[in-house]
Amino acid sequence: MTRISRRAQLAIAGLLALVFVVAFLFLKPVDAPLSDDAYIQMAKDTPQGELYFQNHNVPCTVTRVFTVQVNCDYVAAAGTPTEKFRVHIDPRRNVVIEVEADFNP
Repeated sequence: MTRISRRAQLAIAGLLALVFVVAFLFLKPVDAPLSDDAYIQMAKDTPQGELYFQNHNVPCTVTRVFTVQVNCDYVAAAGTPTEKFRVHIDPRRNVVIEVEADFNP
């Protein structure tokens, strides 16, 4: 059985503590998030959003986890595929990360 020296144990514990501190600082919640209406307006201002909302007047929902997701999905009739419009926003910088759009204009 090999023994780990006290110095090595302290170094490993210090590195683990450093990893947790960095992760805590990185995952810290946003101090002043925008309102749901502001995030929905950001989604509508994207090029895909302008095209989507020319022909669709659907309510949008805002989901906050690590990013902010704006969902504006629409089902025209039973048996037809869902027309999707989803926008992922970085709440720390308030910029659009990704737009998922699958709809007929």
